[in-house]
Amino acid sequence: MILHHNSIGLLRNPSFPRRRESIARDSEHKSRTAFSFIPPQAFSRASLQKRLPSFTGIPCANFAFTAAALFLLLIFALPAQALEIQEVIGPKTGVKAWLVEEHKLPIISMRMAFQGGGEQDPADKQGLAMLTMALLTEGAGPYDAAAFQKRLSDRSISMDFDVGRDELTGALKCLSSDKEEAFSLLHMALANPRFDKPEVERFRAKQLAGIRRQFADPPWQARYALFSHLFANHPYSQRILGTTQTLQSITHEDIKGFARKRLARDTMTVAVAGDITPEDLAVELDKIFVGLPERATFNYIPEVSEPKDTPLVLVRREGTQTDILFGALGPKRQDPDYYAVEIANYILGGGGFSSRLMQNLRDKKGLTYGIQTYLAPADKAGLVIGSTAIDNPKASEALALIRDTMRGFFEAGPTEKEIGAAKDYLTGAMPLALTSTSAIAAILVEMQRENLGMDYIDRYGKIIRSVTKADIDRAIERYFNPDKMTFVMVGKPEDVAPTQAKETVRQ
Repeated sequence: MILHHNSIGLLRNPSFPRRRESIARDSEHKSRTAFSFIPPQAFSRASLQKRLPSFTGIPCANFAFTAAALFLLLIFALPAQALEIQEVIGPKTGVKAWLVEEHKLPIISMRMAFQGGGEQDPADKQGLAMLTMALLTEGAGPYDAAAFQKRLSDRSISMDFDVGRDELTGALKCLSSDKEEAFSLLHMALANPRFDKPEVERFRAKQLAGIRRQFADPPWQARYALFSHLFANHPYSQRILGTTQTLQSITHEDIKGFARKRLARDTMTVAVAGDITPEDLAVELDKIFVGLPERATFNYIPEVSEPKDTPLVLVRREGTQTDILFGALGPKRQDPDYYAVEIANYILGGGGFSSRLMQNLRDKKGLTYGIQTYLAPADKAGLVIGSTAIDNPKASEALALIRDTMRGFFEAGPTEKEIGAAKDYLTGAMPLALTSTSAIAAILVEMQRENLGMDYIDRYGKIIRSVTKADIDRAIERYFNPDKMTFVMVGKPEDVAPTQAKETVRQ
């Protein structure tokens, strides 16, 4: 399979397999829009001096050198480079990885995912997965937290771990000249984390602070209210950071047991991109993952059931604006209508200024700076979600206009012109999602987890072009019925009659 990419891009393509952008996160992270422009401050002297060493490994002594280094990176990045995906297998462990070999820059990026995420936490231990994964880089093997972090920083090695609804993820990025040290530290973090008690308590306190910050975040309050309804009595309704009570109940033995049971080779997916050969990677895969258990232990997670009602939920909160979040169950990634839903979503609210919701609420009425819709597929359910923020006196008008726009879209469907524009964008933006070795490695992991095949990117344009208007109309009927949308409003909206009221979360 051949990929074409530029190493630096300004546009994030929503068409790649995006796992659980909002289902996956209930912490401070907010969902992203399709467009991700580099802000002007990214080119300031301080920012460039901070960012460029992670690419070059050379301290930037002055702004002139920084600008020159950036220019060289851009020169290297501009020509489209054909890259081939290869499957590499560790001869001793049998660990498989997809590799995109790229020797233009001396960088290696690795991504891994372990099946099962925050939904696997016991209800009375919510936050366990996040606390455990955060501690993996806080001491491992013979190194305590300070020594481990120093070894990372001395070589400008980036290593972090995260938690989603359905997966635990890890990411590593280093200069190819430092790969032996980087891979050795990764092995220690995964196979021999220390979980020293002072670090456990330090990160417990840090996570508790993160939980308390959520209480003051209206978008988080809206997400929690929406997910509590759509995922009622399902593990997806649990909070990945945990609650103030559940986090306090997690013991040292809980953390050690979690790592022992969940970080195993049988559910692991690995991808690598950058300056490494298949032969070298095969050897390193054995070194990195040899100490992990062969099999993981899981709880059974059922499919999500359709909610019985679709209320208008109001979470009262002081402030001048009302956050509006609306959503319904949507397609999972393997749904045969997924690509038709993707096109429909772009037309309704995923296409930025060209979308119907943006045109009606911002361009014509000036009710908001922005409104978006997006898809969030997960293993046991998908979501179609929309969000915006409105001044309190205009909230009622905005709510009615959102519903009217969705009603017109549901009843009449899109025009051929809208369909053509959506297809042009989705296929044209594809190469721009491959912005770096890190982005490529992340995409390769998701292609494996979703069983899309190595030729997925080659096939994607044809798949999108083959979707008919009848396909899109059928998808709209299944997933964009406004009567099946649950709306949540957080704030003090005027002239709104909610069918359900909830208190703000404070624990």
